[in-house]
Amino acid sequence: CIVVATLGYSKIISLCLTAPPYCLAVITAFLNALHADRTGERFFHITIPLLFAVAAFILAAATTSTAPRYVAMMLMVPGVYTGYVVALAWISNTIPRPPAKRAAALAGINAISNASSIYASYMYPSSAGPRYVVAMSVNCATAALAIIMAFTLRMILVRLNKKLDRGEHVEGAVSAGQGIPGEAAKKGFRFLL
Repeated sequence: CIVVATLGYSKIISLCLTAPPYCLAVITAFLNALHADRTGERFFHITIPLLFAVAAFILAAATTSTAPRYVAMMLMVPGVYTGYVVALAWISNTIPRPPAKRAAALAGINAISNASSIYASYMYPSSAGPRYVVAMSVNCATAALAIIMAFTLRMILVRLNKKLDRGEHVEGAVSAGQGIPGEAAKKGFRFLL
């Protein structure tokens, strides 16, 4: 709401302008997650929305014009939330067993990602508006870091899938016939990329 308020509208209009980015985020997160589930692909469903977010952060930091800044706001929120939803599913798929390990990993990821709430409120002082260059730079850097980490995870999973193809043991991989439904057991376990 602080960033939207810098567009120069009244408080009521600013609050009304805050809703559309989040409504768009709900729609894009749902559609992206649905498509990721149907295709079994995770990496691009995480990184493409984050690339939109990076572009939006750069645009927001680079201009003071109202229309481009609002377009950036419309891309920031969906870009971050859309990829995050799929990232949580990817982590869950990547650590299939034991369930306690998966639960601990998801809890750790949520704790780290929510730690941003501690410092984020201090990154948007009124004096930094309307561009909030420092905040947008930090947001851009963390989104870029998330893309790099997703790429790293993808490379690790590609390597593990190759080991599975060679018939080598991979810790945490589900063996055929052990708790997986019929068709999946026939195909053999593979980490989703």
